[in-house]
Amino acid sequence: MIKKSVKNIVSKMGQVLVSAYDYNRTQKYIQLLEGISGRSEQTLNNDCSIVIFSKDRAMQLDALLRSYFHFSMNAISVHILYYASEKKFERGYEELISIYENKEVEFIEEKSFRPDLKGLFARITSSKVVFLVDDLFFKNTVDFKKFTAIDPKKYVASLRMGKHLTFSYTLQKKQKLPVLSESEEHKDMLSWSFKDSELDWAYPLSVDGHLFDSNELKILVNELEYIAPNSFEEALQLMNPLFNKRKGLCYPESILVNNPCNKVQSENNNISGEMTTEELNNKWLSGYRIDFEKQEGLLNESAHQELIIEFIKR
Repeated sequence: MIKKSVKNIVSKMGQVLVSAYDYNRTQKYIQLLEGISGRSEQTLNNDCSIVIFSKDRAMQLDALLRSYFHFSMNAISVHILYYASEKKFERGYEELISIYENKEVEFIEEKSFRPDLKGLFARITSSKVVFLVDDLFFKNTVDFKKFTAIDPKKYVASLRMGKHLTFSYTLQKKQKLPVLSESEEHKDMLSWSFKDSELDWAYPLSVDGHLFDSNELKILVNELEYIAPNSFEEALQLMNPLFNKRKGLCYPESILVNNPCNKVQSENNNISGEMTTEELNNKWLSGYRIDFEKQEGLLNESAHQELIIEFIKR
């Protein structure tokens, strides 16, 4: 019965996955969609967890965590999968962990990304999940009780999008704003169509602050092939034909922003700034931290935007 309904869904979508391995991708998509379709009930309760990916960036992760607790009402639990490539970065994380030992923050040292992420999802009991990466920080207030009450089977709610985002940093292109309308169901938010949009506005499967159903993501975490956060996000794009059918939701002003001041991965050629992880880690170990409050209320033009970092003593 599920197989038949999945074929109908795929047929109605009218999507054609074009690539050198198109057939295998289509079969994988159908297999994953079957699993997700078996869990088609609405997700209306608002219990939620945050999962953060971090590598060699204790100082930037500190800015994310401090800004999260500063700007969040009804904060939710946080799970951090972190990796230190050298002893000096390990010392940075050790200091960070000691600072947050009394907060509802779990630090999990990464040994192998995919098995560790699968293990984390096996333990998560919340019905929803938000992914974050360590070069993000919060700049506006958000009530997580309201945000996590959104049904992720109906909407893809985003903390990174806002009506001021007219440029795509990753592609270095201007982007048209989609048709944004006030959501009838969520009055303080704007709604748009992913499939009728372009660039960042056409990207539902982001790990930069989007709200997802945990059971759906658990299937994808377990079945997709990936080795690190970037290839994980890339693998998620297989499910675009399903997720771009859902409406996007965002606040008029984005809640968080990504400051790509450096790069810690080699899976793609994404552009970034030139401030090294070593430089920031040395500042962190010398007793400094990022003054995220300088960027409060920032109207960034792109979801990723290089920003000047100012430091304060901690």
